[in-house]
This record gives sequence, structure tokens and C-alpha cells, in this order.
Amino acid sequence: MATVELLTQIEQGNIHKRIPVDSYDVQVKPIYEEQLKSVSVVPSVEFDPEVHLVFKKEYVNETPKMTMEELGLTSPTQISEVGVTNPFPLFSKEAVEIMRSEVLREEVFKKCARVSMSSTSGLDAVIRGYAKDSCPFTYAAWKHPKTIEAVSLMAGVELELIMDYEIAQINVGMKSAEQAKNERADLARRNSLNDSYNDDIPAIVGWHNDSYPFVCVLMLSDTTYMIGGETLLKTGTGKIIPTPGPSMGKAVVLQGRKILHLAPVPLGSTERITAVSSYRAKNSLLPDTSVLKTVKPETNYGSIYNDFYPEWLNCRMKVIMDRAANIKEKFNTASEKGEKFDKEEAFKLLKDLDAYVKHSWTEMEVSDKEYAAHFIKKN
Repeated sequence: MATVELLTQIEQGNIHKRIPVDSYDVQVKPIYEEQLKSVSVVPSVEFDPEVHLVFKKEYVNETPKMTMEELGLTSPTQISEVGVTNPFPLFSKEAVEIMRSEVLREEVFKKCARVSMSSTSGLDAVIRGYAKDSCPFTYAAWKHPKTIEAVSLMAGVELELIMDYEIAQINVGMKSAEQAKNERADLARRNSLNDSYNDDIPAIVGWHNDSYPFVCVLMLSDTTYMIGGETLLKTGTGKIIPTPGPSMGKAVVLQGRKILHLAPVPLGSTERITAVSSYRAKNSLLPDTSVLKTVKPETNYGSIYNDFYPEWLNCRMKVIMDRAANIKEKFNTASEKGEKFDKEEAFKLLKDLDAYVKHSWTEMEVSDKEYAAHFIKKN
């Protein structure tokens, strides 16, 4: 059972897991100051899809993809045949520079950054729920209809952002320049990456399924000297396969709810910063397999209790209302046409709706095991 102290810490926003001030000053601030030197425009510039969005519709056919069938992971509740895409250009260099300058600001980092619970290296941070209030360019870039359209085209299904809180979650991995240099000198490691993979891999984000149907992962770091760091997927047979890592400004789209994957710690670079935005099908009648396993405040230090849960509730209520309206319209139309009332169909639709409602609140429940994990990682 959770202690009163732990419950209080969670409800107050997991502030006990903020990134220490000295960690920001030593590891992040120098990167931010260097970033400001290279930013060619002021951070207050507005997002312009004609300038900052470099996606082209040709990429849909030109970009290699792996289907759910090829991965051996087909499911009756998948919302697309697309499992994962190779990297494709999404945002311009200027856009990425502005995004970096926004999120690496001291006030944003110190307020929103938390230690990552899923890291296996213990040196990584997550920044969640910051975009709408603190980073206007980043928020506008991901919310723009043309950006959502680009992600949808690559996913093979019309999507919508799951909620504002899940816009551009930042995963941060940091190292010293000396450590990165030493890693680049170890060419044997580069060769070993091409041999085989196992489950015991140091990771920024350990083995997991995403909580939402689809994600778009954008690289915000220069990967020129990065060795490894590509996302690893586990197929239906248990085989671990790599997907090409994106370079700065490029993204991959992944049906992450259905695919077990991992973001390994890269070698040879001082940072690996990615932005992850989450989506569900725009059509509320399609399966919504969202869960809270990896994102609720009790299992993710980066989720702030009083900010996260209201958005989750609003998200679920929208789907519930859409599905209820569909049931009403379906049977009203049948009645107007003089058709016989289909009780079995009514039962099915109402039971499905009831299951969705129940799932919405049971996902908010927290097990003793989850509380124990939170407590253990706290100490």
C-alpha cells in the first residue's frame, strides 16, 4: 500500500524527482548556451508550415515501412497495417533549433524535467506536459493541421493528437564530452552493434509498449557522431531488430501500443534528445487501446497529477460521447426507416461502450505493485 508521504509527493507533482540544479548547470546549461549561438531566428518566431514543415507527400511512398504482418504482430485492434516507418524529414533545421532553445531553457527544464522512471542507465530525464504553457513554437508546430496530416499519411490512418499533455514529450540522455570522446574511440563497439541484440541493453527508455496507439518520434539532436541509439523492436517471434535512427529534424512513426520497443543509450555523443507526440485514430469508432501503464503520475515521474488526469478524462469523454451519439443516430435512423429494432446489435454496442467507460477509470487505479515500484525507485 502507498504511504501518506508517497501519495502526497505524487499529488504534489513528483517534485521530489526534479532534476537537481547542479545537474542542469553542469550538463544542460552549456548545451543551451551553445544552442543560442546557432539559433538563426529569435525564439519568439511563430510556426509557419511553409517554412518549418519540410514534409512532402512523396515521402509516403518513398519511405520504407514495416507492416504489422511483417513484424508478426497483427492484432484485431490495430488501427493500421503500418507498424513502423523509416526516418523521414518532418521539421526544418530552423524549427528544431527553436524547439531546442524553448525546451532547454532553465525555467522550463527546472520546472518540468523529472528523472526518467524507465531508464536503465539512471542518468536520463523526461519532460512532459510543458508545451502548451511554456513552449509556444513547439506547441503550434505539433498542433498544426498540416503536421497532423503528415503523421497521419505516414501512419496509414487519420490520426489526432491524444491530448495536449502528450505533445512533444522530451526524452533526454546526457553524457560528458570526455565520455563521448572515449566511446567514439572504441570502434569495436560500433562493429558489435551489427552482430546481435539481447534484452539486457542499457537504455534511455527501457523495453515498453507505448500507452497510446501511435507515436511520432522526432530527433532533436545532432547524430553525426552518434553510434547506435536506433530504436529496437521485438517481433512476434521474440527476435530483436533495429530500425534506422533518425537524424536531426527527421522522425519515425510507430504503432507503439502494439510493438514492444526500446531506445538504447547511444555512444559517441554528449546528448540524445527526442520529442515524442502521441496519437489515436481520429474516428472515435475505431479501436482505442490507450492505457496509462507508462504515463500516469504513479508510474511516470514526469506526469503531474493535477494536470494529467483532467486531460485523460476529457480525452476519454470525447470518445464516449462520439460513440454514444453514433448509437443514438444508428437506431433513430433505423426507426425512421421503419426497420425492426435489433436488440442484439443494441446490446453489443452498449456493452462495448460500457467496457470503454469501465476501462477509462480502471486505468486510473494504481496497484500495490505500481506504488512499490514508485517507492523503490524513489529511494
